[in-house]
Amino acid sequence: MKKILGLLLVTTGLLVGCATTANYEKVLNSWVGSQESALVSSWGPPSSVYQSDGVKYLTYSKSNSGYIPGVAPSYQTTYVGNTAYTNPVGGSPGFAYNSNCSTTFTVANRVITNWRYEGNACRSR
Repeated sequence: MKKILGLLLVTTGLLVGCATTANYEKVLNSWVGSQESALVSSWGPPSSVYQSDGVKYLTYSKSNSGYIPGVAPSYQTTYVGNTAYTNPVGGSPGFAYNSNCSTTFTVANRVITNWRYEGNACRSR
């Protein structure tokens, strides 16, 4: 069980390691100068739209949460005279995680002119 969990964590780390914010910024930069309709066709409807003074802001938001279970410790028993002492060795607690990314494109005259993002999951391969 420990080997499988360790392999899963290493594999996940390698896959996530390929996704970077720099690559995400390259993707976002590729949209500057494109038509708003092309973005919506590719990314789908935005999560929210705001318009002010002829400028439109299209926001795409995504979030995810989960729980990574812990690993139970092994136990080591030592004897001192007629008394046994058992102590936990190793193990790790589980933990919950939250990830999110909010990306806003600025649109003027139906053309994407700028972008901004925030969050801990704004990455691309």
